[in-house]
Amino acid sequence: MSQLPSPDRDGDRRPYPGPMAYAGLGMVNAFLLLAGGALGWLGDRSLGTLPLLLLAGLVAGAALGVLTTRAELRRYRR
Repeated sequence: MSQLPSPDRDGDRRPYPGPMAYAGLGMVNAFLLLAGGALGWLGDRSLGTLPLLLLAGLVAGAALGVLTTRAELRRYRR
């Protein structure tokens, strides 16, 4: 009977991250949110549509942050 590989030794999965990994994820989320807001603000400033692109940039930055966090945490799933 063959043994199944354990999740710790399986391909891309790793043991659960430490606090620095979570701090890194927080910084990535903050950067994406600020970058989306800044790009939206610059677009609004040049087009004269102040709240529209700013809000769209904030939503896009938040969505990218969620997707990035989800992808990173899936690597630690058991």
